[in-house]
Amino acid sequence: MHFFMRHYFRAFVRSGLFVLGLAGVAQVSLAQKQSYPKGYYQFPIRPGLPNSLAGGLGDLRSNHFHAGLDIRTQQREGLPVYAAAEGYVYKVAVQRTGYGNVIYLRHPNGQTTVYGHLLKFSDPLATWVRQEQYKKQTFEIDLFPEAGQFAVKKGEVIALSGNTGGSAGPHLHFEVRDSKDNYLNPLYFGFNEINDVTPPKFVNLAIRPLDINGRVNGQFDRRVYTPVKLKDGSWRLSEPVSATGIVGLDLIAHDQMTGTGFRYGLQCIEIKMDGQEVFSYNIEVFPNAKTRDYNNLIDYETEQATGQRFLKCYVPDGNQFNLYKTNAINGKLNISDTLSHEVKVRISDSYENFSELTFTIKGEPQDQPLPLYNTEVNPEYVQTEIRENTLVVKAKYYRSQEPFATFFIKGKEEKKAPNLYAGESAVFLTDLRKEMPDSVKVGATTVKTFLRSQVLPGVASSFKAEKWSVEFDNTSLFDTLFLMGQRNFNALTINNRGTALNDYIHVAFTPENVPEDKSRTYVYRYLNGDYRFLGGTWDGDQIRFDTRELGTFVIQQDTVPPRARLVEHSRKSIRGYIGDGLSGIANFKALVNGEWVLLNYDFKKGYIWSEKLGENDVFDGELVLEVTDRAGNSTILRTELVDLVVKPKQTKKRRR
Repeated sequence: MHFFMRHYFRAFVRSGLFVLGLAGVAQVSLAQKQSYPKGYYQFPIRPGLPNSLAGGLGDLRSNHFHAGLDIRTQQREGLPVYAAAEGYVYKVAVQRTGYGNVIYLRHPNGQTTVYGHLLKFSDPLATWVRQEQYKKQTFEIDLFPEAGQFAVKKGEVIALSGNTGGSAGPHLHFEVRDSKDNYLNPLYFGFNEINDVTPPKFVNLAIRPLDINGRVNGQFDRRVYTPVKLKDGSWRLSEPVSATGIVGLDLIAHDQMTGTGFRYGLQCIEIKMDGQEVFSYNIEVFPNAKTRDYNNLIDYETEQATGQRFLKCYVPDGNQFNLYKTNAINGKLNISDTLSHEVKVRISDSYENFSELTFTIKGEPQDQPLPLYNTEVNPEYVQTEIRENTLVVKAKYYRSQEPFATFFIKGKEEKKAPNLYAGESAVFLTDLRKEMPDSVKVGATTVKTFLRSQVLPGVASSFKAEKWSVEFDNTSLFDTLFLMGQRNFNALTINNRGTALNDYIHVAFTPENVPEDKSRTYVYRYLNGDYRFLGGTWDGDQIRFDTRELGTFVIQQDTVPPRARLVEHSRKSIRGYIGDGLSGIANFKALVNGEWVLLNYDFKKGYIWSEKLGENDVFDGELVLEVTDRAGNSTILRTELVDLVVKPKQTKKRRR
């Protein structure tokens, strides 16, 4: 991070003036005077010894920025977890997914530290949590003890590290939050246990047109380049770049840390064109309440299609997540001449290790001549797609002396010449903010666009078609949505999975084949051959459901009960495995002689195991295990508890 940028952001944070543009949530107050005192916090795992990380603040994860540090625990569970500072247990929770077993400590400075994926809590907290689970008869639980109920000292062991919840392997998730629940970068508090002198690495750079007149290498297409590292440590692009109009940069780059093979998120990105700063991004602090905005800040369509996470290096439309300092056009590049423009991209980490990529964009002529053809060839097919605010129509192999496409807009016809040719395709572009064609004809081929309505963000609205409808809250959208919809038998497609939503929309759908028995029939989102349960409520022949993802939704019936298998049912312990093939596990419970018994649940393995209320308690009598899936199917196992017979270990005689 440049000296100016580093002090620009930290001065704003320290003065309490760092405004994230989210009223009541993200503004750090003047009274707080946020700072990063060195030594206030102790490292929570193996303090004083060299440690390493599996993740850092701002890593790009599924649907969110990573909120803290993932501290490695030597690929094992059971390491002591220490309170980073004096305080008290503000919150404790047990979750199937997410942070699993998690502790939140509130400290005298007003900040909160978070410790996730724990194997078990220390006493007396562990006993109290277990008592509350028995009292409420639930495995998953959120608890808020009284402020002084569980006071802790700095360096006190509060738990053992584990692999619970959504963890992909043993580690400790550790966060520092300010009094407004904003995430802070724990590395700025000066932990000597982490050492890093390795600079970040460029992986891919994409350049994309951002308006209807933009072009990259003569095309209205996103173009991906691979940066190459030179011997002197600098980075270059291996091929030339030309562009015109408004374009934007998307970046895949990873921080690297000394001694590990993991990939981490970037702390800071700075972009200059012709020596002038046009964009800077800093993820030193960001609000807990708005992490889903991440989906608007990455190239969501590419992420959904390929899993690659390109971060947009410009401020996208609909953004409310203020991590930026930009030029007058929000970090976009305006190439309005035919000159060569030098672009520098500098990436840096929390320890100010940096790498710099330099390349040149050569301006293209604004109006480039189109090829001329003397033949008449109908297109092999016509394809439509939406990019930003533009409808793109591609007619494969279309050739004509006077090529044109006919756009049908609310009963009217409009003829347009190709805007460009892309390989073997004639390409026609239309600004959807001005008109929304319902179909397009090229040669003898006519295709429907299935465009229905223009839906604005920040306003509650609805759209109704034959046998389906959608309602939008004022928080549903990041940006203007050009709504597309198509009903096909028992499926409904709304836009595509590459369009990100900020929050839920509410859908009503009447399938063509309404099932007689609706008790096990619900909505599933179809994705790559799999079905993800969404649920829904039937109202006559119509089913209503909510979703935060777009794509294809299908009606499915699940009549298969969940699986349940016991591997131990003794007076000392109950253990087993549960699972479900389609809708997923909704709940489970165990009763011994009619009394509720706590079953812990590792959803990754489908493993369940009992935990007694009292250490000396024994199970006696009949065990009833009931497992129910989200479609309402149940499996019930009944068995008598038995004494566990331990077979003596057989020792092999040594050969002499």
